[in-house]
Amino acid sequence: MWTRFLALAMATVVLTVLLSQCVQLKPQTGGEEGGIPVRFSYIDPAAASVCVAGSFNGWSGQSDCMRRDGGTWTVALMLSPGRYEYGFVVDGSSWQPDPEAILSEDSGFGRLNSILIVE
Repeated sequence: MWTRFLALAMATVVLTVLLSQCVQLKPQTGGEEGGIPVRFSYIDPAAASVCVAGSFNGWSGQSDCMRRDGGTWTVALMLSPGRYEYGFVVDGSSWQPDPEAILSEDSGFGRLNSILIVE
Protein backbone atom coordinates (compact mmCIF):
# COMPACT_ATOMS: atom_id res chain seq x y z
CA MET A 1 0.00 0.00 0.00
CA TRP A 2 2.80 2.45 0.88
CA THR A 3 4.53 1.66 -2.40
CA ARG A 4 1.40 2.57 -4.37
CA PHE A 5 0.99 5.79 -2.35
CA LEU A 6 4.65 6.74 -2.84
CA ALA A 7 4.44 6.08 -6.59
CA LEU A 8 1.31 8.26 -6.85
CA ALA A 9 2.94 11.06 -4.85
CA MET A 10 6.07 10.98 -7.02
CA ALA A 11 3.99 11.00 -10.21
CA THR A 12 2.08 14.05 -8.94
CA VAL A 13 5.31 15.93 -8.19
CA VAL A 14 6.84 15.07 -11.57
CA LEU A 15 3.66 16.07 -13.44
CA THR A 16 3.45 19.36 -11.54
CA VAL A 17 7.08 20.22 -12.36
CA LEU A 18 6.65 19.34 -16.03
CA LEU A 19 3.45 21.34 -16.39
CA SER A 20 4.88 24.38 -14.62
CA GLN A 21 7.67 24.47 -17.19
CA CYS A 22 5.20 24.36 -20.10
CA VAL A 23 2.58 26.83 -18.93
CA GLN A 24 3.10 30.41 -17.80
CA LEU A 25 0.53 31.31 -15.19
CA LYS A 26 -0.06 35.02 -15.79
CA PRO A 27 -3.28 36.83 -15.01
CA GLN A 28 -4.84 38.63 -17.94
CA THR A 29 -5.07 42.20 -16.79
CA GLY A 30 -5.11 45.55 -18.50
CA GLY A 31 -2.59 48.28 -17.95
CA GLU A 32 0.50 46.06 -17.86
CA GLU A 33 3.86 47.52 -18.82
CA GLY A 34 5.06 46.13 -22.12
CA GLY A 35 1.52 45.43 -23.27
CA ILE A 36 0.08 46.19 -26.67
CA PRO A 37 -2.10 49.31 -27.02
CA VAL A 38 -5.69 48.42 -27.91
CA ARG A 39 -8.30 51.07 -28.66
CA PHE A 40 -11.95 50.27 -27.98
CA SER A 41 -14.70 52.40 -29.51
CA TYR A 42 -18.47 52.32 -29.26
CA ILE A 43 -21.02 54.57 -30.96
CA ASP A 44 -24.07 55.62 -28.94
CA PRO A 45 -24.99 59.32 -29.00
CA ALA A 46 -27.76 58.76 -26.43
CA ALA A 47 -25.58 57.08 -23.77
CA ALA A 48 -24.66 58.94 -20.58
CA SER A 49 -21.71 56.59 -19.86
CA VAL A 50 -19.96 53.66 -21.50
CA CYS A 51 -17.32 51.40 -19.93
CA VAL A 52 -15.59 48.34 -21.35
CA ALA A 53 -15.69 45.20 -19.20
CA GLY A 54 -13.98 41.92 -19.94
CA SER A 55 -11.69 39.12 -18.96
CA PHE A 56 -8.77 41.61 -19.02
CA ASN A 57 -10.17 43.67 -16.12
CA GLY A 58 -12.04 41.14 -14.00
CA TRP A 59 -15.33 41.98 -15.75
CA SER A 60 -15.44 45.32 -13.95
CA GLY A 61 -18.07 47.62 -15.38
CA GLN A 62 -16.47 50.67 -13.74
CA SER A 63 -12.69 50.17 -14.23
CA ASP A 64 -12.21 51.20 -17.84
CA CYS A 65 -14.74 53.89 -18.67
CA MET A 66 -14.63 55.54 -22.04
CA ARG A 67 -14.43 59.19 -23.06
CA ARG A 68 -17.06 60.75 -25.25
CA ASP A 69 -16.32 62.63 -28.46
CA GLY A 70 -19.66 63.49 -30.03
CA GLY A 71 -21.55 60.21 -30.19
CA THR A 72 -18.41 58.04 -30.13
CA TRP A 73 -16.97 56.62 -26.93
CA THR A 74 -13.30 55.51 -26.80
CA VAL A 75 -10.67 54.18 -24.41
CA ALA A 76 -7.15 52.85 -25.02
CA LEU A 77 -5.82 50.01 -22.86
CA MET A 78 -2.50 48.18 -22.72
CA LEU A 79 -3.12 44.44 -23.01
CA SER A 80 -0.79 41.47 -23.02
CA PRO A 81 -1.05 39.06 -25.94
CA GLY A 82 -3.92 36.64 -25.50
CA ARG A 83 -7.60 35.95 -26.09
CA TYR A 84 -10.10 38.16 -24.29
CA GLU A 85 -13.88 38.28 -23.95
CA TYR A 86 -15.49 41.69 -23.46
CA GLY A 87 -18.51 43.90 -23.90
CA PHE A 88 -19.68 47.43 -23.20
CA VAL A 89 -21.61 48.50 -20.10
CA VAL A 90 -23.88 51.33 -21.23
CA ASP A 91 -25.36 53.66 -18.61
CA GLY A 92 -24.19 51.39 -15.81
CA SER A 93 -26.47 48.45 -16.53
CA SER A 94 -27.03 47.58 -20.19
CA TRP A 95 -24.60 44.95 -21.59
CA GLN A 96 -23.82 45.42 -25.28
CA PRO A 97 -21.48 43.34 -27.43
CA ASP A 98 -19.12 45.24 -29.69
CA PRO A 99 -20.96 45.69 -33.01
CA GLU A 100 -17.58 46.03 -34.77
CA ALA A 101 -16.14 42.77 -33.39
CA ILE A 102 -15.60 39.98 -35.88
CA LEU A 103 -15.73 37.22 -33.24
CA SER A 104 -18.28 36.64 -30.50
CA GLU A 105 -19.68 33.82 -28.40
CA ASP A 106 -22.47 33.11 -25.97
CA SER A 107 -21.40 33.86 -22.40
CA GLY A 108 -23.54 31.11 -20.91
CA PHE A 109 -25.43 33.79 -18.96
CA GLY A 110 -27.86 34.80 -21.69
CA ARG A 111 -25.70 37.47 -23.30
CA LEU A 112 -23.21 37.70 -26.14
CA ASN A 113 -19.54 38.47 -25.46
CA SER A 114 -17.24 39.94 -28.10
CA ILE A 115 -13.87 38.24 -28.60
CA LEU A 116 -10.56 40.06 -28.99
CA ILE A 117 -7.30 38.34 -29.87
CA VAL A 118 -4.21 40.42 -29.11
CA GLU A 119 -1.00 39.30 -30.84
